[in-house]
Amino acid sequence: MKNRPEPRRIIEAALFLSPRPLSIAELSKLADVPPHEVAKILDDLESRYRSIDSALVFERLANAVRLYVHPDVFPHVKELAAVPEFTKRELEVVAYLAVHGSATRPQLRKIYSNADRVVDKLRSLGAVIVRKSGKTYEIKKTELFDRYFGVTQQQ
Repeated sequence: MKNRPEPRRIIEAALFLSPRPLSIAELSKLADVPPHEVAKILDDLESRYRSIDSALVFERLANAVRLYVHPDVFPHVKELAAVPEFTKRELEVVAYLAVHGSATRPQLRKIYSNADRVVDKLRSLGAVIVRKSGKTYEIKKTELFDRYFGVTQQQ
């Protein structure tokens, strides 16, 4: 049996491959190290990426961390990205969220009966958050949504 790679390498690989931000708890489980060690590794990785002119950006979010291709570089390599495919019907849901910023589950289901599947894809990317709102759920796009789909703010 091969030796397990060092935790720093496992964490860096996980951040590189994940289409969504990863929490310290997830990284701790993947690397099989305690959360305080993950925090130290993340500090080291952040320092490394900030000290070089990398095409990759290390970003800390509220409860997670991600590694993504810098927006200046992404347009030149986006065809290589391993991302979920969206059908034309699913893209109608994406377009609605791009324009409106948020929607309730019933609003999205009026556009596309399988909107929940689209929401699940978007959640896996970290592109939307879903929150209970009364008797239904509100789906709200995140900054990652805008970056992923190239949405720019209208002035």
